[in-house]
Amino acid sequence: MPTVIARNHSKLWPVLGLYGLVALVALWLIGPFLWLFISSISEQRDLLARPMPLFPPNPSFANYAKIFGLVEFHAQHQSAQILPSLGNSVVVTLIVTALNIVLGSGAGYAYARFQHPVMKITLYAILFTRMLPVVVLMPALFLIMRQLGLQNTLSGLVLAYCSFTFPFTIWILKSYFETIPRELEESALVDGCSRLQAFVKVILPISGPGLVAAGAFTFVLCWNEFLVAQVLNSKPGTTTLPPTVAGMLGQANIDYSVIAASGFLSAIPAVILALVFQRYMVQGLTAGSVKG
Repeated sequence: MPTVIARNHSKLWPVLGLYGLVALVALWLIGPFLWLFISSISEQRDLLARPMPLFPPNPSFANYAKIFGLVEFHAQHQSAQILPSLGNSVVVTLIVTALNIVLGSGAGYAYARFQHPVMKITLYAILFTRMLPVVVLMPALFLIMRQLGLQNTLSGLVLAYCSFTFPFTIWILKSYFETIPRELEESALVDGCSRLQAFVKVILPISGPGLVAAGAFTFVLCWNEFLVAQVLNSKPGTTTLPPTVAGMLGQANIDYSVIAASGFLSAIPAVILALVFQRYMVQGLTAGSVKG
């Protein structure tokens, strides 16, 4: 009997160790997001206290009310730009995502089906554009947008975002379309469909995971982007949420709890998107990784 108990213990400890390691990694990953939420429901004096409490003694959602203008406070001018910036982020992100799905799916399909040498050269040229850091491209983007009169406009931001999100979208969708048997569209062509009709009526309806993955990836890239929005749209009221939240740190009378509430609010759409579409995102991103 003691031998059996000792054998069970020898099997139990590795399992407990594995679960403990998983719990530590999970806590390490969600820790910053959890601390952001705790800070958002704290009062300013609690965040500045020494030692700082791990959980606020008087938690409340007053900081969110301050963002929405429901409660007056000393740094109200800081939060006045948050809602307009949030609206700008929503508009820019949705337009860029829609453009990427519509135009990127057509380009990805063309690269997946046509093997002309020019297609291969342009495909790797597109990939090369993503090898350069965004900061290297900023002077050129700034001068182009100023010449076009698109500086401090949402249209200019949409054009700039599309320039560095299209490569990802095209490569994701190209890999996904390559997993779809050619026989499906060839049957449609035999039945009298044009190439465009076969693409729209046969290929796109079964490409949900690839389109969702490309759209979600584009959405998160645009939603969290900071540098391009900061440089191109420096005029108040024309930029998106990340530069606005960052700008609050450089002002007098900093209210860290309101900044934390703004940060948590800005993270919610991306988190919801990842939770709702995680299954499709994994399928779309891993499509084409195994062939044969």
